[in-house]
Amino acid sequence: MSSSVTLESAGSENGITLIIHAGAGNRSRHATPESRKQTQADLQRALDAGYALLESGANAQDAVIAAIHIMEDAPEFNAGRGAALTSDGIAQMDACLMTGDGEVGAVAGLSTVRNPIDAALAVKDKTKHVLFAEPTADEIADWGLTTEPNEYFITERRRRSHAEAQRDGDDWEKHGTIGAVARDITGAIAAGTSTGGITNQMHGRVGDSPLPGCGTFADRRTVAVSCTGIGEAFIKAVAAHQVSDRVRFAGETVHDAAVATLDEVAAHHGDGGMIVLPATGRGLVAYNSETMNFGYRSEDGGRVHAAD
Repeated sequence: MSSSVTLESAGSENGITLIIHAGAGNRSRHATPESRKQTQADLQRALDAGYALLESGANAQDAVIAAIHIMEDAPEFNAGRGAALTSDGIAQMDACLMTGDGEVGAVAGLSTVRNPIDAALAVKDKTKHVLFAEPTADEIADWGLTTEPNEYFITERRRRSHAEAQRDGDDWEKHGTIGAVARDITGAIAAGTSTGGITNQMHGRVGDSPLPGCGTFADRRTVAVSCTGIGEAFIKAVAAHQVSDRVRFAGETVHDAAVATLDEVAAHHGDGGMIVLPATGRGLVAYNSETMNFGYRSEDGGRVHAAD
C-alpha cells in the first residue's frame, strides 16, 4: 500500500531548533482570509517567543512552554482559549510535557486552568505522579496556577461548531491540537502538547495528547514528538513512542519512522500529523491529513505555514 504522508524537513542538523504545530485535518468550512492571516500571525508569535529563549541559552522545556503559551491564549487554536466544546457544552482541556531525560507531567479534564501546559509542568515538577485527571481546585491553587471561569475558553466559533455537530453529527473538521518540540544549545530535547479535544466529544473523553507515548514523547537517545489528529487512532498506534522505537531499535531515519507510524494511524481509521525532532539531526513535519498548521526555526532559517 502506498503511503499518503506529506513530509517537510525542519531545523538544523545540530544546534537550537524549535518546531511547532497547531492542528492537522480537513480544510475548515469556516476559514476566511482574515482567520488564516491571524493563524499565520499567531504561529509566528509562538515561534518567535520560544526561539528567543533558545537563543538566550534557555532550556528546551522553557522554549516549548513559551511557544505553547502563545497558542493556548490565541482563540484560533483548539487549546486553552478556543478549545472545542464537549457534548454538554463546556471546554475540557488536556496537556502533557516531557523532557528527554524521561521526566513527564500530564493533565486531563481541566476546565479552569488558563494555560493547561502549566498544569502539566506542575505535575511534572511538584508531584511524584505523572498524570492527573480533573485535579481539584485545591490542587490547582497549591500549584499556583492562573484560572479563569469556563466561559473564558468558549468562543463564538466553537459555539457554532458545537451546535452544528449536535445537529449534523460529530465535527471531525479540523483538529486544532497544538504542540512544540525543541532542542537547546546543550542538545537537550523536550516535547509538549495541549488540546481541547474533539467537538461534541463525550464528557470525560481523553485523547492521545496527555498520554505519554501516544501524543507526546521525548527521549534524549532518540527524538521528541508531538502529535495532532484523531486521538483514538494515535492511542491505538502508541504513535509518539512508536516513532522513538523505530529510530532506536530498528535504526530507521526519523522520516521513515514518521511515515510508518502515520500509516499505522491510518490503518486505525485516523489521520493527523506530528512534529519530530531528534537529539542530533534535522527534524520534520509529517501529516497524512489534508492540511496542517506548523512552523519551525533554527540557525538555518525557518518558515510558518497556516493551512487554508
